[in-house]
Amino acid sequence: MRLGYGRGMSEKRLGPRGGETTISKTGMIRMTLWLHPDEAKALRLKAFEDHRTQAEILREGLRRVLGLED
Repeated sequence: MRLGYGRGMSEKRLGPRGGETTISKTGMIRMTLWLHPDEAKALRLKAFEDHRTQAEILREGLRRVLGLED
């Protein structure tokens, strides 16, 4: 099932458990991550110091842990 969503940046599809999932045109999938306050504070500071987005830093760390480094 494909539905238009927002400004055309993403589309909604049914996920493996029957719910809707948001997938961007580039294939990125939206997920939710809950952080402890000290983790969130450290992430914000790192992103500010490195002039990067928090999402970029999280994706880089996740790829390292999962062995998906480029």
